[in-house]
Amino acid sequence: MTRFRTRRMEPCDASAFNDAYNSLDVAPVRPLEEMQRLWRGGPGGPVKSWIVEADDGAGWRLIGHHGLCPVRFTLGKRDLLFAKTVNSFLLPEFRNRFVYLRFEQRCLAEVEREFDATYTLAELAVKLRAALGYDTAVLELDFEQGLHAPALLSRLAMRLAWRSAYIKSLMRSRPWRTMPRRKSALALSELNDTVARHSHFFSDFWDGARLSAGLAPRRDAVDLAWRFWDAPGRRTTLTVAWPCGTRGYGIVGSIDGFHFRLEDIFLSAPRPDMLRALLDAILAWCADKGGLMLSFMTTVDSQPPEMLAVYHRRLRKSLGTRHRVQHVSRRLTALGRERIGPDWPPCNITAIAAIA
Repeated sequence: MTRFRTRRMEPCDASAFNDAYNSLDVAPVRPLEEMQRLWRGGPGGPVKSWIVEADDGAGWRLIGHHGLCPVRFTLGKRDLLFAKTVNSFLLPEFRNRFVYLRFEQRCLAEVEREFDATYTLAELAVKLRAALGYDTAVLELDFEQGLHAPALLSRLAMRLAWRSAYIKSLMRSRPWRTMPRRKSALALSELNDTVARHSHFFSDFWDGARLSAGLAPRRDAVDLAWRFWDAPGRRTTLTVAWPCGTRGYGIVGSIDGFHFRLEDIFLSAPRPDMLRALLDAILAWCADKGGLMLSFMTTVDSQPPEMLAVYHRRLRKSLGTRHRVQHVSRRLTALGRERIGPDWPPCNITAIAAIA
């Protein structure tokens, strides 16, 4: 008969946990060093983590996990601490033998006074989260746009490249460079990760932006460095400052040089005209770099209506069927209901909130 036990995760468990998570093949293999950076280096504090172990006669081994990663948020001048569900799993062979729901309930009860809210972006867990009291009504919006005319052809060509290594090899010459591409008169400053981390632009950006941002992930330099600039992969931070004092930035990443992802974008004041100009300039920059398509994720309540309308006009909904119905699951804790109120205010979400 198999015995089970649960406990807080210890530093010595990190290697066994990371191996078990990688064995699920649900994401690119993550080196242990990157797991430790994410889990121990966040400005909100280390990840709260619990493991499930099983003993079938051969000794205890790790077979499941629930993690809550602290993510700093703000609401006007108020500092808040949310937690994103990270790497929660139960190995397939134990899913009919262990009641995971009860395990996660106990984990949440332990942090009811530590965090203002918990959330997750994992669509597969929506039914489980609903049973735990999460609000699962917020729809995720997945946008994309072709960078060369005709834009629809660019989007379709990108999907062909994903499906065929041969077609992708033919695309390395970037034949679309001869096609009309997007242009913008707005000049952007281009910063690599090291320069962005120490840029004066971000030293006080969130001090002013938070006052009109509503409920949003905090975007001080340390938050952006942990989420983007210190992470593996190539990213470019694009910034602009208008004469009126309003500032804006976008963080753009790409794995293959064809498909660009707008991982975060923000303005220090909610100006639809400036968002339109910044978004057009980012699209033009990606086209100049030889890109074929740009994608961007947000949610239906993440922006004031006039700002969200800019994304709907400048971008298109994803052609991918897996993006058609995705929801954010979120839950206010007892502490959060005291500090924020009984109901969720509109909450700004981009890929900055999607900690691995």
